[in-house]
Amino acid sequence: MSLRRVFSLAVAGLSWANLTGAQSFQRLGTCPTLGCVFPPDQTDFLAGQYFDIRLEVHAPVNGSEATGRTTPDTNFTFTITRQGRSPESAASCFKIAEPALERWNFTWYEDFFARDAKTPSLVNVASKIYRRVALYQPGEYTATLTYNNGQKTTASWLVRDLATAQKTKNIVLFIGVGVARNRGVPKANTVNGRYQSKLQMDQFPVLGHQMTHSIDSFITDSANSATALYTGHKSTVNALGVYRDSSPSPFDDPKFESIAEIFQRLTKGGVGIVSTAFIADATPAALTAHTADRGQYPHVVDTFLNGETNYTWTNWTGPDVLFGGGAEQFIPGKTSCKGQDYYKLFRNKGYSVVLNNTALSATPNNAKTLGIFSVSNLPVWLDRNVYKQNLLGKSNSPDGSKGNATDVPGLKEMTLKAIDILNARHRREGWFLMSEAASIDKQMHTLDYDRALGDLLELDDTVKATMAKLKQLGSDRETLVLVTADHGHGFDVAGSVDTKYLNAQETDRKKRGAIGTYRESGLSQYVIPGSPQDTSNLQYSQGAAFPANWDPRYTLFSAVGANPDHRENYQVHKSGPRLPAVNTSAAEDNYIVNYKDAVSGFLVNGTLPVNNAQGVHSLTDVPVFAQGPCQEMFGGVYNNIDVFFNMAACLGLGRSKP
Repeated sequence: MSLRRVFSLAVAGLSWANLTGAQSFQRLGTCPTLGCVFPPDQTDFLAGQYFDIRLEVHAPVNGSEATGRTTPDTNFTFTITRQGRSPESAASCFKIAEPALERWNFTWYEDFFARDAKTPSLVNVASKIYRRVALYQPGEYTATLTYNNGQKTTASWLVRDLATAQKTKNIVLFIGVGVARNRGVPKANTVNGRYQSKLQMDQFPVLGHQMTHSIDSFITDSANSATALYTGHKSTVNALGVYRDSSPSPFDDPKFESIAEIFQRLTKGGVGIVSTAFIADATPAALTAHTADRGQYPHVVDTFLNGETNYTWTNWTGPDVLFGGGAEQFIPGKTSCKGQDYYKLFRNKGYSVVLNNTALSATPNNAKTLGIFSVSNLPVWLDRNVYKQNLLGKSNSPDGSKGNATDVPGLKEMTLKAIDILNARHRREGWFLMSEAASIDKQMHTLDYDRALGDLLELDDTVKATMAKLKQLGSDRETLVLVTADHGHGFDVAGSVDTKYLNAQETDRKKRGAIGTYRESGLSQYVIPGSPQDTSNLQYSQGAAFPANWDPRYTLFSAVGANPDHRENYQVHKSGPRLPAVNTSAAEDNYIVNYKDAVSGFLVNGTLPVNNAQGVHSLTDVPVFAQGPCQEMFGGVYNNIDVFFNMAACLGLGRSKP
């Protein structure tokens, strides 16, 4: 993250910060006045994209915003004005009935002092919501909410220029969650400072950078960043496919269509969703779910199968491919939606269901396929391929037998099978595939950089295999391939560590002397398979960039910008993923260093609040690698919502009429 980006975001946020009067806590994000319009000011739309409009009028009862008016105005009005036209009511504009008035209240803390004192502010609310509307004509619109005897809240909306011509038939969108440009990948094959090879993604002809900040905070989570990538709408932390309103329900917030929903609705093309996470996690979930709470996992799984069922919405017939972990949401019981057997429900709708890599390889390509390969997240690449003993004793079999999930596909196997199925079922109509390397992020959170690196290299190996698969199928010239991330972690490498020397020292201060910077950082000691230095028996894909040795004497001096208290020895954790901090209290989160995590290391004091057990996301821009039709649209620096608009333009998804 450059200082330019930090300063530009800070300056851009000055007027917003002054209006809200709150920073760490907000009455309601993007609503600085007592009248709220969702979608808010500065929203862009794809022509013909369905969305909801939520209006709220707030009446604070106490706190700094209280005006003495404790009952919200229920006679508010709302108009929409297309540039050069006269205002008209929303009901008239969209030719729908005026919705019913809703009322509720909520509380919030104005700052940390109010939180500590447990003195919340109460707000009474009057609201209306217009559901499933669309704007078809490009141009500028002004949405105006009038309330409290003439007060106004206005929102400027932009319907982007119409793009109906299809320039690509297929899209493969790889999301390496948590990947930033400074990946710190160990390059073993250098000669006098020159790299002898590049990662596959580094060979793509176009490189751009997308900014990841949230709609109402600098730092994003995976829910609203995935929402931005898939819908063109920024949202709030934890929100999937909605603008978060103040209502108590997590399911009634104003929605907007995702690219998967639009693509299937307009083209009848295929959709594939692949992830190494539990499949209800935020990045896959944002393609179909619409909820203010990403933690509604059973609901998310139901939306994969049935789409949005609480309100009239896009007719969703399910993805052609759904591969990942998270069996706990499919096995009937307390953690599945309404206790139902979702394996059975998917089968009832014509899906083949596979639960291991062997079955995945054998399943035919002409049927919709559900593949769930473990409870929770799939095991990471390093444990599946190098430290295989870590697959035992997990009781994570996807069939509910409490066995171990050992026959598990990786990202490459799932992605290639997904392409085979999509190509067989939708060669004529085209298809959209999202493939997520989820555990780059999950391992970065726990400061397990070796496991994050393994999954990053697995992603690159998958990209390489995908390009070969597309060429084999004759689809390479009609498929846009994108590789990006939804956020970064503030990760970087600043030198090397002599782990032998570190382990020989007896005090923390002396152990720090094992770190080499500048000239003393030396070169990478990781070696590639098949090189003269390779003494391992590890075998990978032809040309893959995985190291043959994961525990060299000289390792990377790497770190993230924000972390909990922990110990660090800069060595691979052979016994399994890291646990850097542990909780000392059953009553509240109070994390301290986990001594057992790196016994031979030294103490690194945390920079995060003590209720944080892991590292956090950062403000850094993330790369977008592009190859294929429309690749030129993805160069430069832009907002994450532009990834959606560029993909939609390539697919020709804009519409000038219903």
